[in-house]
Amino acid sequence: MERNILGNAQRETSGATTFAKYHFQYHWALCKIIERHKANCDYALLIEYHEDVVIADSMDGSVAQFEFYQVKNKSAAYTPHGLTKRENGKTGKKSSILGKLLSSCIGTDYETRITEIGLVSSNGFSLEQRDSKLELEILTSGDLSENCLKELTDKLKDEIGIEVLPKHLKFIVPKIKIENQAEFVIGKFAELVDDIFPNSQCNAVSIYRAVIDEIGRKGQISHDFTLWETMIEKKSLTSHKVKSVISAHTSSPSFAEFENALNYLATNEMHWKTILFKVLKRKLKEMFLRRTGQASALDMNLIRLARMALQAVPMEDFTETSHYIEAVIVKAKELNIEKYLPDHNDILCEIIYSYIQDEE
Repeated sequence: MERNILGNAQRETSGATTFAKYHFQYHWALCKIIERHKANCDYALLIEYHEDVVIADSMDGSVAQFEFYQVKNKSAAYTPHGLTKRENGKTGKKSSILGKLLSSCIGTDYETRITEIGLVSSNGFSLEQRDSKLELEILTSGDLSENCLKELTDKLKDEIGIEVLPKHLKFIVPKIKIENQAEFVIGKFAELVDDIFPNSQCNAVSIYRAVIDEIGRKGQISHDFTLWETMIEKKSLTSHKVKSVISAHTSSPSFAEFENALNYLATNEMHWKTILFKVLKRKLKEMFLRRTGQASALDMNLIRLARMALQAVPMEDFTETSHYIEAVIVKAKELNIEKYLPDHNDILCEIIYSYIQDEE
């Protein structure tokens, strides 16, 4: 099992217990992962884990890189004073907005794996720029005037001891608006499905509800995790999960031919019982649509193993297709497919998928 590099004790966990108050931050986060999904990138989205939003770019904890974001729903634009202001607390001064964000990233075990640190503000920023004529959605330290940089760094030096703002720190003005955030994300999901599956039909509202419910469940978990795999399973929304949700609520004309072949195989050759067929057909539909749109590296590896197994077992040695498929499953297990698919029915689906595709 991989040690979770993000497994440090979290700065605070109150955000997870008051998750329902933060609609804007997870709608903004959904927009971010939809962009990644369209580009066929793996990701794991974490809400209220070290920061408001953390996005990992891989399921492999040994190589994953991260983006850390604070997402603020504020009625006015942030000024340098607003970003660095520290309120009095019971035991001393509280962290400033910017100081809190940077302290989540700088001086940590995972600092070198952070590719972007972002502060997102619904009403933008009032920060003096080097070129005042530009209207930028994203500001970096290089876009700020010398006076603005000095004001920020002087305050941050006193607070957390840094003298230079990180180059990958960004001040982000989101495109999504508070007033129509749910409708905006639903529209983005509809655009995503149309991009992945042209001429398909989807229920974008159902996709949105399933994904937002999943984020809600994961966001309320406030535990720390020492193992990477446990954190991914219990706390994150992954690209694999989103692909499954999209597949479950999408119908595509391209699936019709595959479905006809599957129906014939199930009824006339495999002789599956009705309940088993329904289970396997649902799995195969999700698999087909996922791979038609965006086959992941894992998908490609599983297809390779299944085809190796099919090619290694001579079909002419069998009089029954069902016996042939079972022999192919045995060969696939010899090829270590169980490392990725421990469940027998999942292996069966993998073999059937490649068997039908190769026959067409």
